[in-house]
Amino acid sequence: MLILSCITIIVRMHYVNYLMSEVNINEDIYNAAKVSMGASGLTSAFADGFRIQSLYICNLYLVFLIFGNFTVAGVYLNILYQFLTVLFVYIAISNVTNRYVGFAGSLILAILPIYIDTLSEVTVQNMEILLAALTVTILILAVRWFYHRYTVPKSVPDNMNANEMNLEEDVNSNTDSANVLNANILQDTSMKEIHYDDLEDNKVQYIENPLPVPKRREHKEMDYAFEPTGNDDYDMKDLTGKDFFDIE
Repeated sequence: MLILSCITIIVRMHYVNYLMSEVNINEDIYNAAKVSMGASGLTSAFADGFRIQSLYICNLYLVFLIFGNFTVAGVYLNILYQFLTVLFVYIAISNVTNRYVGFAGSLILAILPIYIDTLSEVTVQNMEILLAALTVTILILAVRWFYHRYTVPKSVPDNMNANEMNLEEDVNSNTDSANVLNANILQDTSMKEIHYDDLEDNKVQYIENPLPVPKRREHKEMDYAFEPTGNDDYDMKDLTGKDFFDIE
């Protein structure tokens, strides 16, 4: 929608600045705008009742307060009307089909030369096209809301019942399989011999430490310098070549 808006505004500004030669303002609208606004304000535009031309004169006068010229105000008011019309056409087509078709249709309207040429005519034409597009968009949105509000929810309980039935079937199947599994477990009541090798497989297998560590100390065993004999007299008489510093 942002891309479409930029294209719409750029094309129309280019037409106004380089391609539009003159502006034709409707004399009836011009005179009615001058007389109505110069006399008693905006309320005089609706003195004869509500009409599209009276509404257009009010909008024209509001834009006239910004630009100070009825002709220039009419051109920029037409740009605003066409910009809003393109957006309403996009919304309407997107809700009927999809956003890609809506973008294509509104893009054609945004660059349509015949539609762009109407910028140079200060008449009620662009406002009537805008109101028609607005009316069609509101009707499409209302029908779409009515369809989703009163048609789509009726099929939801059926889907819910189907989902609930599928869920119940899954629960029943899981319960049956659990009962069969429990039966198989209970049937095997014999004592089985436990092997040490089976327990070794379940032990944690540690990985080798990759970090540098001190060298592992070698295990040493103490031994005796001589083997004891059968008697309990261990006093040594001959100490030649022996290094027993604790014995005198």
